[in-house]
Amino acid sequence: MPIISIFILPNDAPRSKRGEKISAFLYLLIFALFCSPPCSAEQEVTWGYMAGAAPINWLENGQPMGIEVEVVELVLDRLGLEVKHQFFPWERAQRYVAEGRLDGMMTTPTANRFKYAVFGKENTLPNYWNLFIRKNDQRMKKAIKSINSIEDLKAYGLVDFIGNGWTKAFIKSRGKYNILEVRSLSQIPLTLAKGRQDLIINSSSWTNWWAEKNGVADQLLEIEIDWPWTRFHFVFMLSRKSPWVEKGLIRAMDRELKKIKDEGLWLEILRKYKNPHGLGKPFKSHLGEQYLSEGGFYEDYEAYPIYQPAPAN
Repeated sequence: MPIISIFILPNDAPRSKRGEKISAFLYLLIFALFCSPPCSAEQEVTWGYMAGAAPINWLENGQPMGIEVEVVELVLDRLGLEVKHQFFPWERAQRYVAEGRLDGMMTTPTANRFKYAVFGKENTLPNYWNLFIRKNDQRMKKAIKSINSIEDLKAYGLVDFIGNGWTKAFIKSRGKYNILEVRSLSQIPLTLAKGRQDLIINSSSWTNWWAEKNGVADQLLEIEIDWPWTRFHFVFMLSRKSPWVEKGLIRAMDRELKKIKDEGLWLEILRKYKNPHGLGKPFKSHLGEQYLSEGGFYEDYEAYPIYQPAPAN
């Protein structure tokens, strides 16, 4: 930002001299405001996150933390851009991207989100969805043996968070389910531990994180599954109303992330936050070529330019 200094002229200065000095000052002020190099705001990208989604992203003593935060910062820094992290309830964060109040976020590519955003191609975060039940729930321990698909969950009570796009796309679209929606991820394991519902189908990473944080980890039992749509990836996502779309930021972010992966830095970040893939667990997204092609998500991808950072002075 240009630095503006204000000079107070003495009242006893001759009127003509004061007028000349004021005119000169106004000229310099206008020049500083309109002819100086672009301010940092023009090189800033506003990025949205779901509040309290540890270990993927969260605020700790006002400091942004987590996998998404580190990946986005690393990618945009290499492009010479600043990032402004903003945390909201998940439903509101998605709405703000749709409205253009946020430039982007990182999440699953779905048909509904494609209406208001463009997607990157690179896998930014591998997700493993598993089942959780109470260890002392003998009824569910017996029932779990016959639960082999998402369809089988209709007979049981689920706990989920408000605004979960995965649930909307892959569960609610299949019919009526008994789903108790809570306001935050931290409430999901607590709600199950209190016996208010039968099970959780959600991220292994953040369910275990919050169960441990809330002191109920020893009360829950995780059941490994590999059903259709329970292994999926996140991508970069830019609002169609963001000026960064036409500047070609989505392809540039993909390009830089690919380099970061080649350097091994991406796996280091995943490992730091105990993501299963970072710890060596194989991952294959169920959002394969057929799903992505049917959604038409990348038909215009190659038509976008690739953002080039301004050369350093």
